[in-house]
Amino acid sequence: MTHPLLEKHRATLESALNAIATRGYWTPFPEMPSPKLYGEAAPDEGKRAFESHLGKQFELGQPGQTGWHGGEASPYGVALDVSYPVCDPDTLIAAGLEAMKGWQAVGADGRTGICLEIL
Repeated sequence: MTHPLLEKHRATLESALNAIATRGYWTPFPEMPSPKLYGEAAPDEGKRAFESHLGKQFELGQPGQTGWHGGEASPYGVALDVSYPVCDPDTLIAAGLEAMKGWQAVGADGRTGICLEIL
């Protein structure tokens, strides 16, 4: 039996696989962030969402955090001043190995469906 998320996104997956097989162009999302597609307020909302992260810590909730690292510079000249968590590598690896059990349990169809849902 397939995973519900795979079934939900099966058409997207099949279209992507067809594009690969035919070497054709395909995208599931519009490439132009048009207000007609995303709403008239989308540009301002997107800008505000971006600016809300500037000069702040980007919390990821990862285990084994030991501090923060900043100094990110945008190639476009914007001062980002965003700090990211610094974590103990052994703690992250242990957490990843523990999480792998659940990831394996959903099977290939489940993992594919989850990845498609992320899009």
